[in-house]
Amino acid sequence: MLGEKLIREKHVREDGWLVELVSKAYADEPHDFIHSYLVNIEPEHSRAGHFHRKKKEWLCLASGRIELTLEDVGCRMREKIVMDSESDEYAVYLIPPGVAHLVKNPSRQKSASLVVFSDGLEDPSDTFIYRFE
Repeated sequence: MLGEKLIREKHVREDGWLVELVSKAYADEPHDFIHSYLVNIEPEHSRAGHFHRKKKEWLCLASGRIELTLEDVGCRMREKIVMDSESDEYAVYLIPPGVAHLVKNPSRQKSASLVVFSDGLEDPSDTFIYRFE
């Protein structure tokens, strides 16, 4: 796997579901993030399409369905992951430096959203556009 998959317990009830995204209770928690944001992706649209040389990012699905494409910019190894809020399994994906990432909402009707944590502030000099071919 090009990134790291951190499994989280999904607590499902009749009124919805809850997942603890980050907690010092998790042994696998990296705890070096300093920035977070919420990203909305409209139906049939994509976001990101870039990589970072320094920054790590953790992607957490909040709603909808996302197709996450990862590609190592050095060796061009590629991986596709489907993140679906209706799935029984919930995972947080760590995207390391040097791995390009593209998030696509394949739905024709519903928007999707992600919570993203990173270990660095927004730095345009560390964001490089990447063409997924």
